Amino acid sequence: MKACVTNRALAWAAVAAAMVLAATSARATAQGKLTFRHHMIDPDLPGSSWGQTAAADLDRDGRPDFITGRSRGEIVWYRLESPGRWVRRTLGERSPSDVGGAVLDVDGDGWTDFVTGGAWYRNTGKPLSEAFERIVFDKDLAGVHDLVVADVDGDKRSDVLTMSDKNNLRWYKIPPDPRQAWTRHDVGPSVHAGIGVGDLDGDGDLDVVRSNLWFENADGKGSRWATHENIPFGNPKSPYPLATHCAVLDMDGDGDNDLVMTENEIKGGRIAWLENADGRGRSWKRHDLAPGDQAPRGAYHSLIVADFDGDGDADVFTCEMEGISGDKQPRWFIWENLDSKGGRFAERVVLDARLGGHAAVAADFDGDGDLDIISKLWRPRKDNANNGKNHVDFLENLLKNAR
Repeated sequence: MKACVTNRALAWAAVAAAMVLAATSARATAQGKLTFRHHMIDPDLPGSSWGQTAAADLDRDGRPDFITGRSRGEIVWYRLESPGRWVRRTLGERSPSDVGGAVLDVDGDGWTDFVTGGAWYRNTGKPLSEAFERIVFDKDLAGVHDLVVADVDGDKRSDVLTMSDKNNLRWYKIPPDPRQAWTRHDVGPSVHAGIGVGDLDGDGDLDVVRSNLWFENADGKGSRWATHENIPFGNPKSPYPLATHCAVLDMDGDGDNDLVMTENEIKGGRIAWLENADGRGRSWKRHDLAPGDQAPRGAYHSLIVADFDGDGDADVFTCEMEGISGDKQPRWFIWENLDSKGGRFAERVVLDARLGGHAAVAADFDGDGDLDIISKLWRPRKDNANNGKNHVDFLENLLKNAR
C-alpha cells in the first residue's frame, strides 16, 4: 500500500509540474498601503468539497507550503518554486474531516505532521518522494468542521480541539506514544463552526469560544468548564445556525483579549470585532466592520487577523465564497486598521477577479518578509473566471517590494 501511494505521489508531481500555471494576471491590486499580485497556482483542483487548509514548512526548505484536504478524500500539498509556479504532491488519502485541519509535530521528530478529523498524517521525513503515514487516533470522529491546536491543560504540550454539528466540542490529549488512542475530554455542546481559543478572563489559562458563547477553563486544566452565553454575535437561522469563524487577540491594545468574528455559512453575513469590555469576558461590545457598498455579500468563510500592511497592528482579512455567493462576483477584502485601536477601519478590495475563496491561510510563502494569502474553493461557481472549475489562488503581498 505504501509503495502504491508513493508512486502516485511521484506521478502527481510530474503531472503538476506540467499543469501548474504561471501567473494568470500580472496586474497588482493596490489600495492604501496594501498591494497584492494574483497568481493562480492550480486551475485544475479536481471536484469540490476541499475544506481543510494549513500552511507549514513540510520539507524543511525554509519556506511554508500550502496544504488542502478534501472531505473524505485526498489531501495534497503545494510547494512554491516561484510565485507563479507551484508543484502539487499527495500528502494522504481518506481524510475523515470536512473542513478542520491543522499542523503540528505530533511525534516530536522534528517534521511537521497534519491532523484532520480523527486521524493524523505522519511526515516520514521524505515528503518530496512519499505520502504521509495515516494513523487513526479516534475511529469515531468524522465530519469535523473546526480543528484547533492549543495547550488546553497548561502542560506546555499541544492539544487538539475539534467541533462540528456531528460531534460535540471536545479536546484530545496526545499520549507519549501518539500511535495509541488519544484521550478525549468533552467541553460542551457544538454548532457547525466557530471555535476560538484564548484567555478571555485574564486568569492565565486558555478558554474556548463557540460562536455566541464561551467556555471558561474553570480549573486551568481543561477538566471543568463554566458556560457564559453572552457573546452578541451569530445568526441563529438554519441551515447552519450560529456558524462563525473566530480569532482571539487584543484588538484595541488595552491588555485583554477581544474577538474577531465572521458569519461563514450564509449570504449577507457580517464581520465584526467584539470588545472585551470588562477584561473578564462578562461584557462584550460589538463593532461591525462596515462594507464598502450595499450589495449583500457572499458567505465569509475565511478569517485571518494579522498585520498585512506592516504597521504593527492587526488588520482583518476575509473573502466571499463561490458556493454561497452574494449579489456581486466574489471578492477578497482586507479591513485596514487605521488607528491601531480598532476604532477606524478602511475596507480594501485586494482581489476582484470573479474568483472566490474558502478557508484562506496567510504566511510568508515567498520569503520576502510580508504576509501572503492562499485560498481554494469548497464549490465553484459556473461563471467564475476559471471556466467554472475549482482553483487554488495565491495573493503575493508586494509590501516589501514597494519599500
